[in-house]
Amino acid sequence: MVRPILAALALVLCLGVAHGAAAQTQKWDQATVTDLSDQLEKAISGLRDTVRGSSQTQVPSSRRMYIYQILDNLRQMEFMSGSLHARLKSGEGLEETTPTYNKLQQIRRDTEVIAQKVDITDITRPKLDAAQAVLAKLAVYYPTQPQIEDIK
Repeated sequence: MVRPILAALALVLCLGVAHGAAAQTQKWDQATVTDLSDQLEKAISGLRDTVRGSSQTQVPSSRRMYIYQILDNLRQMEFMSGSLHARLKSGEGLEETTPTYNKLQQIRRDTEVIAQKVDITDITRPKLDAAQAVLAKLAVYYPTQPQIEDIK
């Protein structure tokens, strides 16, 4: 019980320190970032339905929980990408949208870890790759995300 609490505390401290020291690799361009966020919203939209309609939901019950976690994460990513796009479109800039972007990336990383426990079918792979490609283009405009190592 204490170990997970200490791990969470260490993570929060690392994120706080790393965020201040990080620097974006591309100068902020509101129009480009807004366009990319629109592409991201479109790439993520419907991804949950694609996963839900694939044969992945027919996995053994011991792994089905992972599918539901992925579906919930995708729902959150849909919401966060829509929120990011709306905020950028309304004129909010780097500082205002970085928390939303960071949360979106956190959910993406969590989903990647869970997805390693179940097979990704050919049906879902193209949509996942498209979303990942847009996120990679968007990433150069935001501060670098800290690397999180497994606690052993």
